Amino acid sequence: MSPREITFNRETVLNAATSIVRKEGWEHLTARMIARRLKASVAPVYSAFGSMEALEREVLQEARRLLDEKMAVRYTDGAFLNIGVGMVVFARDEAQLFTSLFHTRHNHPDIVDGIFASILACMKADPFLRLLPDASLERLLHNLGLYTLGLAATIVYGRREDASTANIIRQLNNAGNMMIHGEVSGMADCDSPENEKEWRRILAEKNIVLPQPGQPARGTTTDK
Repeated sequence: MSPREITFNRETVLNAATSIVRKEGWEHLTARMIARRLKASVAPVYSAFGSMEALEREVLQEARRLLDEKMAVRYTDGAFLNIGVGMVVFARDEAQLFTSLFHTRHNHPDIVDGIFASILACMKADPFLRLLPDASLERLLHNLGLYTLGLAATIVYGRREDASTANIIRQLNNAGNMMIHGEVSGMADCDSPENEKEWRRILAEKNIVLPQPGQPARGTTTDK
């Protein structure tokens, strides 16, 4: 008689799978690797989740839960800023889970879409941001999302020396102020007829003349 197969509950299998991704990366998440971690056959993996795709989804959901925890921390007095800071801190502290969520071609893009949908909902609840039109909020989410994920990537891939929380706050605060100012002033909408007029007004105050194509800009700050 063959020995009876040891059974594992869903939580045990999920914890093993998440641990593998955390330490070794998404590409190592296989039934065989999980079985090796549990010191069992692959049978418990499939009996607990039915398929690897179902288990992969649960690992990504767990990654999102950990991300939400980071984004809920009060790093500053600004709730919207805290969301971005939390995302970058998550990337710094959980690099493999971050890349699994945002840099991996998995079959569950709705999980990532859900992250940004929840951020947009937070923006619409913000006392200041909710005063902006929906088009501005969506543009802010898109542009600041690109900047935030880019900043996170430079930390994950070791291209930024100062990965301190204080520096993350400073970088995101600067970027956010510039982009929000662009929305409030109307300059973020490049198709607006007032956009070029406003740019010329600001540049004129700095004594900078917009060049014709192929010519350098002129101004008192660069004239010798």
